[in-house]
Amino acid sequence: MDFTLTDTQKAIQKMARDFAVQEIEPVAAERDRLVNWEERMPWDLVEKASALGLRQLPYPEKYGGAGADVLTCCIAGEELAAGDLGFAVNIDQTWKLAHILDKVEPAVRDLWLERLCREPRFLTAIALTEPGAGSDHQGLFDDPSIQLNTRAERKGSGWVINGLKHYISNGPVAALYVVAARTDMRKSLREGLTGFLVPRDTPGFSIGMVHEKIGQRLSMNSELLFENMEVPGDHLILGEGKMWEIRGRLLSSGKPEAAANCVGVGRAAFEKALAHSRERVQGGKPIAEHQAVASMLADMAIGLETARTMVYRTAWAVDHQEPYDFTLGWKAKIFASEVAFECARKGVEIFGGAGIMQEAPMEKYLRDASTFLHSDGTNQVLRLRTAKAYLENRVSVF
Repeated sequence: MDFTLTDTQKAIQKMARDFAVQEIEPVAAERDRLVNWEERMPWDLVEKASALGLRQLPYPEKYGGAGADVLTCCIAGEELAAGDLGFAVNIDQTWKLAHILDKVEPAVRDLWLERLCREPRFLTAIALTEPGAGSDHQGLFDDPSIQLNTRAERKGSGWVINGLKHYISNGPVAALYVVAARTDMRKSLREGLTGFLVPRDTPGFSIGMVHEKIGQRLSMNSELLFENMEVPGDHLILGEGKMWEIRGRLLSSGKPEAAANCVGVGRAAFEKALAHSRERVQGGKPIAEHQAVASMLADMAIGLETARTMVYRTAWAVDHQEPYDFTLGWKAKIFASEVAFECARKGVEIFGGAGIMQEAPMEKYLRDASTFLHSDGTNQVLRLRTAKAYLENRVSVF
């Protein structure tokens, strides 16, 4: 197994890192504190990322993308998240549709892929979570009684959708949505949940409350409301009752990308803590020379190196292995998110009293890193799903 990056991957990594250092990081902290979400939304950065080809990175070249694989997206995503985690999530949510749009009717697929790659503010969103169904909809609990209540009913050759989603990343800003709705309330989600492609301007679709978060504040989450919203039949993805398969494709590719974002924010916290420990003098020497601080720095570095290795291993498996060990993504996301949080927590300690002050960078990293303990599936649920897979002999340690 060769961990050497290709020349193309190195070039994309450098481009993403330069963009994060020069464009994202200088404005992220100030944007983070803005109260009005519409002012906080970094459209200027989205447009600049589009001009570089970062927003459309995984999409086919014939539409205007770069055709990047999951590993390359993880490499770029780490760099963007080191600049700001929320901005990286805006982009990563848009990357996710690259893994499923090939399963839409060709005429519909071509239309949206051309628009996505052409329009510099085109973001996408995945709408699954509802007030009554959180991480349990990811397969831990699958029974007709589950409170995922958005439903779709046939009307002629199309469908009518009614329901409510919430906490949806890119919810108030996306141009195109994948909406999960139940087409048979008597069935479990595995058999009765269907995915629909929904344009923003569809009649009957509206944005509800925009949620405010502790971190990732340059990424917006909101409610989505569907009131007798009509969707044409050719906007069905894969077919009726196939959302489980869609979700499998999204999760296998999306989990390592989410984990890479975690590595990015954890790395940023480590780099700032390392620089501070070299400059801050206490007890007659830089605090980096005190064993307590040096030990924390070493733990941070070990965790990040291991997390990145897990991300690369998982991304490589998604790109190359069949069958794919589906627990790899869960494990990578759990580990990387907890490493990122520990890096930010230790960074606050290394900064001492300054660590909790807004003029220092650490309190923002801590807030940002805390979000992925819950975002993209809570770590508790992902642990339970991982254990269940081993208990049922669906995967092996070796």
